[in-house]
Amino acid sequence: MIVDAHMHLWSRVDGRMGGGVRVLPAGGGRIRIGEREMLGMPASFLDGLARAELALAEFDAAGVDVGVVVQEYMDGPQNDYLLQVVARWPDRFFVHALPDFFRPDQVTAEAFRLFDQGFCGLKLSAAHLLDRVRLDDPRFAPIWERMQAEERVLAMDLAPGAAQVPAMERVLAQFPRLRAAVGHFGMVTRGDWLSQIRLARHAHVYVEGGGLLWLFRAEGYPFRGAIAAVQRAKAEVGMEKLMWGSDWPRTMVDFGYRQALAFVRDEDNGLAPAEKRAFLGENAARLYRLPPAATPRAPLPLVTEG
Repeated sequence: MIVDAHMHLWSRVDGRMGGGVRVLPAGGGRIRIGEREMLGMPASFLDGLARAELALAEFDAAGVDVGVVVQEYMDGPQNDYLLQVVARWPDRFFVHALPDFFRPDQVTAEAFRLFDQGFCGLKLSAAHLLDRVRLDDPRFAPIWERMQAEERVLAMDLAPGAAQVPAMERVLAQFPRLRAAVGHFGMVTRGDWLSQIRLARHAHVYVEGGGLLWLFRAEGYPFRGAIAAVQRAKAEVGMEKLMWGSDWPRTMVDFGYRQALAFVRDEDNGLAPAEKRAFLGENAARLYRLPPAATPRAPLPLVTEG
């Protein structure tokens, strides 16, 4: 079973960076962040939409069974769309809600409403909150308490380095059974990334590799630096706490989806077969409580293979 533990879907782009600068679509895969225009997804995304059907096509071609959908403030909340997605394809997606943590007095009620609507996970897009909102704000405690009691999963993308780690340590100490995933592999190329990885020393905390190849994109395939980072993280917290993720579709401006999987699955990279199976899906299936795939999907043969 292969699980993409960090990916995105959106039915529209209308977000903000750090709660301020507006992010809007510009057509042909481009987005506009304030006055800056850039490629924010593959140029073939003519309408700027990262639809579930496109993700499923990539999954089926590459041999991926399940995608774990996180959200981002830069895209804008996709809560309504993701509920539609998981209702239509319950065996292919695990989805996280995105409440507005910029409104600490209202966010608990919003999060509870999203849980009641069916979300099994919640996204804490923490880097946007840096120097504005404390992650250990007591007003958030009812959220963590309910998530712990109901075994919902927290996805957290922290600011680079250790700036937000002490606050999360305090949250995890107070709620030791909270199930959580540290995103972007701890922002491995930026600052004290191992401080984020070490959060996975808590019993129910994992690390996912969404954005891992983005951070090593200058290397190109087969991303030996990314493999070295996986090995280093394994030494800190054990392979059983690490999960593969692609960050589809944003990172596909630099490389293909199949490459994002093949650098682990198909290369002789020093990872044992059992370690590859754990990293590529078994660990994620345990965290997200995913049922085993009835028939694991195999990648489609390529026309270039003859």
